[in-house]
Amino acid sequence: MPMLGNKYILAIDIISLGLGINGMVAVANLPLPPHLQAAGPWQFLTNLSLMLSNIVFALGVIAHATKSSTIFQWKNRLGPFGLIMEMIVFMVYWPLRLFFLHLLVKNIDDFRATLFIDLSIHLMPVVSLLVDFMWFSPTCTITNSQALAICLVATGGYWSWLHRIVDLENGAEFPYNFLNVDSTVVRGVIFTFVGLVAFLNFVLIQMVYRSVVSERKHQ
Repeated sequence: MPMLGNKYILAIDIISLGLGINGMVAVANLPLPPHLQAAGPWQFLTNLSLMLSNIVFALGVIAHATKSSTIFQWKNRLGPFGLIMEMIVFMVYWPLRLFFLHLLVKNIDDFRATLFIDLSIHLMPVVSLLVDFMWFSPTCTITNSQALAICLVATGGYWSWLHRIVDLENGAEFPYNFLNVDSTVVRGVIFTFVGLVAFLNFVLIQMVYRSVVSERKHQ
């Protein structure tokens, strides 16, 4: 199956970009509770990862529409980073959203996202990036050690970002309620655990990916 200029992934990228932009606009207009207002919408990992995903989708649209190999290469370089970020969002958000909403938001009544927006920002990106990664991208050259570094840098970077923009001394709190623990050490353990689980998920995807790519090359 030809990759560059493929009409199927072009359609997926166009739809994904439209849903992603719509989702970003929607969440930017959602009112935040008082303890989250000062840090704004960019305190949420969902929004940061969605921004990266939208860039990947946009590069995909341009690359496949124009058949530009240069833009296609940039899309393929950023794609795995976006996928790892969205995997972290997916694996943290959905278990809490479905079963432990009180660990996600301080007050359940503050959760105002509609189902359409919820799916657009918390499910669509990881599914679209995974489909692109598995079936419409060249062979991935990221090693396990590089994937581990990406996961730890992503979680560590988010840790630093939150501590920079969330003014804990003046009553602000972290955007996800499970992070509002008394011990910084415990919070660090949570971040590390999330990064390691994301790495294990990526290793599993890589194993499946190699099998799919191998079969694709022999078709």
